[in-house]
Amino acid sequence: MRTLETTIIKDWIDYNDHLNEAYYLVIFSQATDALQTHLGMTVETIKATGFTLFTVATQLRYLQEIGLGENVYVTTQLLEHDSKRLRIFHTLYNDQHEALATAEKLFLSYHLKQKKVIDFNEGFYHQLALWQNQQGSISMPSTAGQGISLTKQ
Repeated sequence: MRTLETTIIKDWIDYNDHLNEAYYLVIFSQATDALQTHLGMTVETIKATGFTLFTVATQLRYLQEIGLGENVYVTTQLLEHDSKRLRIFHTLYNDQHEALATAEKLFLSYHLKQKKVIDFNEGFYHQLALWQNQQGSISMPSTAGQGISLTKQ
């Protein structure tokens, strides 16, 4: 699923003349927000119900440099979910459809008013199931689930 399209702006460029590492996460965070909205978890819904997602882990991989003015887009794949957790995989691409970076993210279902982890509400869980079915049998990305190590895995 394509979740975001954006253009790299000057404020995001660092002293090496490419996208600063922090702004990769900004882009992936915006893609996550777009995904949540697509799945029915809007800002208004969060405020009304107290149900939201909290990010508990992110694994970023930088694959290619990105420069000022480049148009990029993010695709998002559902890796797995259960009643309280959601694991996704974002991939950032350029106009030539070359992978520039990836972000694997793990979320917990959280209730802001109760201040605790809870099961996904029925509507959101249903949306996750629909998304899983729409994806079909997409293979797991080769780097999903890998941590950081000095030795090749």
